[in-house]
Amino acid sequence: MKRRYIIMLLSLFVAVVHFSSCDQSIDNLYTEKARIQFRYYKEDTILQKITRTYVDRSVYSFGMAATDITEDTARIVVEFLGSAADKDRTYGITVGADSTTAVEGVHYKPISPTQTFRAGRMKDTLKIVVLRSNLNSSFITREDRRIALDLTPTDDFNLGMKGGLRTYLYLNNYLSQPIWWTDQLRGPYLGFYHPKKWKILISFNPKFSNKDKCDFDINNVGREYFNGLTRYLNAVPTFDDETGARIYMDRMVLQD
Repeated sequence: MKRRYIIMLLSLFVAVVHFSSCDQSIDNLYTEKARIQFRYYKEDTILQKITRTYVDRSVYSFGMAATDITEDTARIVVEFLGSAADKDRTYGITVGADSTTAVEGVHYKPISPTQTFRAGRMKDTLKIVVLRSNLNSSFITREDRRIALDLTPTDDFNLGMKGGLRTYLYLNNYLSQPIWWTDQLRGPYLGFYHPKKWKILISFNPKFSNKDKCDFDINNVGREYFNGLTRYLNAVPTFDDETGARIYMDRMVLQD
C-alpha cells in the first residue's frame, strides 16, 4: 500500500513538471513584431575570457584606395531580434541632422529612407555610397566627416535595443588608425599610430591590412613583427611627408 502511494506521488510530480515545462515553452515564444537595430557590440576572446566591446561608429577611409577611385560603398551591419522571414522586409533610415557634418551630394550620395532587409537573413547590410573628391587627404589635419544614422520603425519592424538605434559613419581620405592598433595586446608594443608604420607592417604580412581585425598580437608571431617594425624604423630613415619629421617607434623627430 505504501509503495503504491509513493508511485502515485511520483506520477503526480512528473505530470506537474511536464505541464510546467510546456507552459514555460509557450510563454517564451517570440510573438512580437521583429525589432531592428544596428550591430553595436563585438565580442573577443582574450586570455580565454570573452570580452564585449560596445561600438557606435564605423570608419570608411579612402586612405588605402588607389588614387583613381573617387567613390566607393561603405557597409554597416543591421540585425534584428526575432525570427527570419521568407520574404523581404523594409526598415527605415534617417540622417540625424543634429550630429552630421558630412554633406549629402558632396561627401555621400542620398540615402533612401526605406531600406530592404532580405528574406531568410538574421543580419543584412546598409550600403552607403561615399565620395572622395572633397575629403581632405592630410594626415596632420585628420579631417573626418560624420554621418549620424537613425533607425525608424516600419510595418515590418519595431525598434530594438537602445544602444543599437543610432550609429555614426566617419569618412576620411587619409589612412586612419585600424581598430586593433590600441588593443592591450598590441598598443603598448606598437606605440603611436602613423600611416607609414601601418604600411610597413602590411609589407611584412598582407593580413595586417584588415582594419577591423588583426591575427597577430604579443602572444604569437606578432611579437616578431612588432620587433621587426622597431628595427626597420631604426635602420631605415622614414619620414612624415607633411612635416619632414623622422618616424621612430615611440616618437617623431624634426630634422635640422
